[in-house]
Amino acid sequence: MASSADCIGWGMLCSACLGLMPLAPSARATPELVVLMRHGHKGPGGSNYNLSAQGFERANALASLLPQCFGRPSQIRSFYLDPISGKNARSYQTAVPLAVATGVDIAIDLASREDSFRSGRQILTDPSVAGGRVMLFWEHRRLPQLAAGLGWPAMAPIADDDFDQLVVLRYRPSLMQPEVRTYSQAQLLDGQQRCEPLLEPGRQPRS
Repeated sequence: MASSADCIGWGMLCSACLGLMPLAPSARATPELVVLMRHGHKGPGGSNYNLSAQGFERANALASLLPQCFGRPSQIRSFYLDPISGKNARSYQTAVPLAVATGVDIAIDLASREDSFRSGRQILTDPSVAGGRVMLFWEHRRLPQLAAGLGWPAMAPIADDDFDQLVVLRYRPSLMQPEVRTYSQAQLLDGQQRCEPLLEPGRQPRS
């Protein structure tokens, strides 16, 4: 489990050093922020495609934590789910408690299995998410591709046993690259880490 000291601070990434061209400002819809998460824990042995009891418990906890930390989502999207076999169901299952708690429908990204990079790029050019908050629940091997499409190509591969990492990409009109911060879900839930709650549009901070 990552400690607070291991968390990546807010900072820009240099696109020239990374060798990838960012989207031009005129081509970007620019959500306010995007939250990236792997699906919850799975049972040992991989005998089915469902969350384990631990994974389901974490999903329920995130349903309260995520809106408190980052505001009510404008959209919730999940990784591809096979409608016949149920394969990859865990990403969708992890998103369900948040959808129930917030009243926001889940969009299953049917193209994400083949090209998660394009899934990320599509979010940055989608007018329906401009200025909004998008929460993404994904398959861990494709999370770095998704992050690259969202303008952060430096995301390291996710370990097979890491179900704890949570990444926030914050977009500002004046910056070509998102600001990036990583959290430990467990440490957010037990108070070892703190997030800065975001105000709903039009609300003023309390004095």
